[in-house]
Amino acid sequence: RTLRQSRTRITRPVLLGGMIATGLSMAFGTPSPASAAPVAGISQQAASKDQAKLVDDFLHYVLIAKPDLAEASAQSLFDSGITDEELAELVSEQDLGEKAQRAFRRGRGMAGVGPLVTDFERRLENGRLALARNQDRVIEAIGMLNGTMRAKMLATRRLVEAGEYAVPELLNVIVKGDRPDLEIEATKILTEIKRQAVLPLCAALPNLSPTVQVKVCRILADIGWPTAIPFLLETMQDSRATKDVKDAAMRAFRRLGGTSTDASAAFAVLSRKFFDEEQSLIAYPSDPANIVWSYGPHSGLVPTMVPTNIFAQVMAMQTARRALEYQSSNATALALYVASDLRRENQLRPDQTDPFAADARYTPQFFATATGASTARAVLAMAIDSSDTALVRDAIRALGETAGRSSLFRSGGREPLLECLRYPDRRVQYDAALVLGSALPSSGFPGDDQVVPLLASAVRSGDSSYAAVISASEENRNQIGSMLRNDGFTLLNGGSTFYEFEPEVLRASGVDLIVVEASPDEARETLSQIRNFARTSATPVIVVASSLDKIGLEREFASDRATGIWLSNAGTDGFKAVTDNLMMRASGGRLSQADALGYTRDSLDTLLAIAIDQGSVYRIVDAEPSLLEALGTLSGRMRIMVAEVLAMMPTQKSQRALIDAALSAQGNDQIDLFDQAAHSARRFGNYADDRQVKALGKLIEASTGSGNSRVADAAGRLYGSLNLSASDAVRLITD
Repeated sequence: RTLRQSRTRITRPVLLGGMIATGLSMAFGTPSPASAAPVAGISQQAASKDQAKLVDDFLHYVLIAKPDLAEASAQSLFDSGITDEELAELVSEQDLGEKAQRAFRRGRGMAGVGPLVTDFERRLENGRLALARNQDRVIEAIGMLNGTMRAKMLATRRLVEAGEYAVPELLNVIVKGDRPDLEIEATKILTEIKRQAVLPLCAALPNLSPTVQVKVCRILADIGWPTAIPFLLETMQDSRATKDVKDAAMRAFRRLGGTSTDASAAFAVLSRKFFDEEQSLIAYPSDPANIVWSYGPHSGLVPTMVPTNIFAQVMAMQTARRALEYQSSNATALALYVASDLRRENQLRPDQTDPFAADARYTPQFFATATGASTARAVLAMAIDSSDTALVRDAIRALGETAGRSSLFRSGGREPLLECLRYPDRRVQYDAALVLGSALPSSGFPGDDQVVPLLASAVRSGDSSYAAVISASEENRNQIGSMLRNDGFTLLNGGSTFYEFEPEVLRASGVDLIVVEASPDEARETLSQIRNFARTSATPVIVVASSLDKIGLEREFASDRATGIWLSNAGTDGFKAVTDNLMMRASGGRLSQADALGYTRDSLDTLLAIAIDQGSVYRIVDAEPSLLEALGTLSGRMRIMVAEVLAMMPTQKSQRALIDAALSAQGNDQIDLFDQAAHSARRFGNYADDRQVKALGKLIEASTGSGNSRVADAAGRLYGSLNLSASDAVRLITD
């Protein structure tokens, strides 16, 4: 002890001198002793104390708004070679967590030190994550629970911070049951870990010995987190459970607020919470991966790491499956399973791996169709309620592949397919119109007058993507607008506020992307206005943020899959990357040329079927304005398909447009257009004007020779279909 005190008296002046030298070197740019190799004689413990002092100084100077001194302390700290794990351990051992959070809130926007604060915060979070996953450290901490009071306090803090990652070893102490004193401490710590201990304990509960089951039920009751309710109910109803276990599970069930004894319904309720991605159910929402737990009799709790963006859906599928095991007729659980399976596939990125994918015998699309139209409707309703555009489209596709005219609508209740006609995404509107149009219903329904115009709009719009910028700065609107144009967007008139932009939304056929450039508070208000407006409630939105605000905004909008954050100084490439990633996540990607071609073809096929059918509620003439425009812009086979539909319209405009198009066309297109014009004339009579008749006669006279015979034949078919005088034909004979 005397030797340690002597060393301390010797070391302190050296450390103080080193810190003073560090501050001076930062001020004048001279090399700092703190950044050099440790001075001989200074122990690792002393170096750690030096770093702890620098951490405390940095936080203190940020809080009192001394950016120059804060910067000097942070730079010295980083130059000392401190690792992220060591930083996190220092903050924990010195009880600086709350002080650090206050400093981060104050320092992110502080001139001169903002980037360092962000870097400090990032490194601290990374260090905490690394420490939490270090099982050797967890085992060491459990061993320290038998030590001195300080060792026990330090061990408790470490284990609580480790959270979910400490549960397997803590539970193992209880399972072994050979150290009553250690078991008491482990039980206390599991209770302190709170919600993060619930899922692993529930995964283990059915497989434990009766004695341990009773103890785990008590721990779950003390934690008080309702996630455990269906698992406790399952234990209560397990025929293999002893009376003591059932009684303990019943007491915990009631303490958590459980009332219904329907296990299937209880698991379905929990599945819905996972489907809704409630953040309280995810142990580490900001981590790249979270754990799905299982339990083996010999291996104990086994963690399976799952990408965080699909974790909630994997858990929703597992709990929905449990609900179906108890009651196979649970329609809600079935819809939740199908919806979660589809969403899981949509949200998994190409660079990620789903560890449970290998266990899947069938694709998500198989279950979406095999479970029938009623399930598809239920999935569609859930997707609309959560503004999940990609899932909405999947559900519409499944509904279109399973529902016939008689089963497309249900008798009474909600009709989610009709809601899709007003959904704020053009592709969803097109998809719904295709399904409704193909069904050719004979009875009217709300919104039936929107189907044909939407199909015609899909033909006319092509692969155009529309975007707008909301910013108080005209210069920023122009700059961001230029990047959008370069990225292939058609720019709509934006404004300084959403309310200025709102009339443009009403005039446009749709908006595919909105960029908001404003202060964080104004951006939040604008985003709220966008989400509360029916036509933009699911529209992808990019919020422009500074490096100081980016982390906070990302956390705030983490659960909104249709909102992305772009760092204002990330450049054009960064903007494009954020845009592409956001639109892929929000709606399955931008409308490509291939997508547009598919919509054009399918819409024209559906419009032709509507035109031919005489018993449907649709009016094919509602498509005429858009199709007349498309006749002048499309080419090749698509143009002929447009002509086929126009030939079924009993109007003067359509027939005359077909004749003009035929007269100006060339080659095979001209022949096909003449035939469609002739079909219109045979069906509805002659609507051609004198100019067109004369032009047709001149073309026939000029079409001489074997090379033009097919054109002359087609023109002749139109001429005859118009029921004109035969004198011109006689003159051609005599000539």
